[in-house]
Amino acid sequence: MRRSSDWRFKTHLANLPIYYEYKADGIGTTKNIKGTYLDNYRKIWDLYISDSATDPALISTKGGTDAEAEFINGQAVFFQNGTWEYGAIQKGGIADEDLAMLPIYIGVEGEENQGLCTGTENYLCVNGQADEKDIEASLEFLKWVVTSETGLNALANDMGFLTPFKQGKNPDNYLVKLANDSLASGKTPVSWNFSTIPSEDWKNGVGDALATYAKNPSDDTWNGVKVAFVDGWASEYAKLG
Repeated sequence: MRRSSDWRFKTHLANLPIYYEYKADGIGTTKNIKGTYLDNYRKIWDLYISDSATDPALISTKGGTDAEAEFINGQAVFFQNGTWEYGAIQKGGIADEDLAMLPIYIGVEGEENQGLCTGTENYLCVNGQADEKDIEASLEFLKWVVTSETGLNALANDMGFLTPFKQGKNPDNYLVKLANDSLASGKTPVSWNFSTIPSEDWKNGVGDALATYAKNPSDDTWNGVKVAFVDGWASEYAKLG
């Protein structure tokens, strides 16, 4: 769980308790997260580390490529990742008929109707303080990416991204098909609430606390996760003014 890879747990997995708290409270953001579903977060994290192909005490030394290799080599049955992972899985020799995508269940009432986690967390931005020529060139490039055949092909097939634009296309990606099937079946997708997370420091604090807990699971070390999650959220938002 090297820092370059722990985004899967301190951001994507952490989104589940955030999502359900927002849903229960009827809100879309907050400066003071309550941690209502942190016990559920602990249960899914316990499942992750107790049934990992890696000794929990060594998880912090591992990265995404290690997890990917474990999955491709048949050492692991589940691998938390997104549709963009399809290219690597395909190159690893896993056939489409041997793949499935499952929602991440954390024991919340009504989650039998839960779909996949769906959304985006990063955005391309153009610096408004840059030279006007550079701004215009950047906007022209972005327009080319999302309208040209070459740009759309790169996004959809080379990178494995969905392209929900007017001229967009579905990538040749079996995992995308499975995600679309989940939507078509009427399942409710889990929204990504990453833009409401106060800072990268908050994520790192949660990631470090999860790693500490994995080495020595106990109520005390899980309290460290709670502090990082709840108190860290409030303190990081306080810095924003």
